[in-house]
Amino acid sequence: MVDAALLTRAQALLDQLSQKPRFAGSSEEAAARSLCRQELERAGFSCRELPFEYSQWPGRWGPPLAAAVHATTIAVLARTVLRQGALAGLVVGAVLLPALMFASRDAKRRWITHFPMQRAKSVNLEAKRGKPRVWLVAHIDSKSQTVPMLVRIASALALAVVTAAALLLLLVSLTALADPAAAWIGLGIAAIAAALPSILCFVGNDSPGALDNATGVAAVILASQSASTSPDLGVLITSGEELGLAGARAWAAEAARESSVINCDTLDDSGAWRCMYTGLRPGRVTAAAETIGARMGLKLTVGRLIPGILADSIAFADRGIEAVTLSRGTLSTLARIHTRRDTSTALAGNGVAEGAAVLSALAKELG
Repeated sequence: MVDAALLTRAQALLDQLSQKPRFAGSSEEAAARSLCRQELERAGFSCRELPFEYSQWPGRWGPPLAAAVHATTIAVLARTVLRQGALAGLVVGAVLLPALMFASRDAKRRWITHFPMQRAKSVNLEAKRGKPRVWLVAHIDSKSQTVPMLVRIASALALAVVTAAALLLLLVSLTALADPAAAWIGLGIAAIAAALPSILCFVGNDSPGALDNATGVAAVILASQSASTSPDLGVLITSGEELGLAGARAWAAEAARESSVINCDTLDDSGAWRCMYTGLRPGRVTAAAETIGARMGLKLTVGRLIPGILADSIAFADRGIEAVTLSRGTLSTLARIHTRRDTSTALAGNGVAEGAAVLSALAKELG
C-alpha cells in the first residue's frame, strides 16, 4: 500500500515536470532540471551542472537509416541467391550482415560524440551526498515520434525474425534439397514491410513526456529524499537520452567503473515490474533487485532489455559499469510513449511512489 503523502508528492512532481515537452537543450528542459536541482539540494545533495556536446544526427536519423539498410541487406541477399546461387548468397551474407552489425554498434557508441553533423549542446545534472558508490539515474528530456514506441518495437522484432528466417533459408538453399525461390521473394518483401515503420519514424517535440520520463525523474527524486535511503548516494539527471543516450555516454566516459547504476525509465501505474540489463548480467545489482522485489511482494522480472528500446543503462554497461533499468508498464504504456497522449492526467502516481520505494531500498542494499 502506497503512503498517501508520498502519492500526493508523486502526483505533484509529475504535473510540474511534464507541463511542457522537454527536448534536449531546450529552455523547457532547463526549467525542469532547475526544479530537480532545488529538490535535490533540499535533500542535502551537492549539485553541479555538467555541459556536454554531441551530435543529434545519429539519434534523429540513425534508426530510420539503420532499418532501411537492414531491409536492403536482406533484399540484396535474396536477389543474390535467386540470380547467382546459394554459395554467392553465403558470401554476400557473410560480408554484409557482420558489416551491418559492426556499423550499427559503432554508430551507437561513437557517432553520438564524434559525428560532425548537427552538433548540439546540453547539460547533465549531477548530485552527490557523501561518497556515493550507488547512482540513481533518470533522463529528463522528452521527444515525440511519428510512429508510436509499440509499433517501432514490433518493427525491430519483425526485422530480427526476418533476418533469422533468411539465415535459415540460406542453409536450406545450400543443401539443394529444395527450390525456395518463392520463399526468397517473400522474405525480401517481408523485410521491407517490417522495416517500414522504423524507416518512417521521425523525431519531434510534441510529447509532454509524463511516462517517458517524468515518472523516472520523480521516482529518483523521491527516493533521494527518503529517510531510509543510504546517506552516501549519487543522483544523475541526464539529457539527450532520446537522442542516442548522449548525456549518459558523456558522463559514463569519466565515471568510476566500480559504481553501481540504477536507471529508472517509465513507471506506469499498472503492469509488471522489470529490471532490465544489456551485455553481461550485472549479478550484484540484479540479485539485489530480486531480493527487494520479493521482500516488497512485487512481481519483478529480471531480464534483458526489450529489443528496440534504448535506455541510459546501455551507455553505462558499454563502459563496464554494472547497470540496470527499472521500469513498469503494459503494451498500452508503450503505445502512449512518444505521443501527445503521454500526459500526467493519465497517471495517478502509484508507479512513481512504488518505484521510489524500490529505488530507496535498492540503493540501501547496494550501498
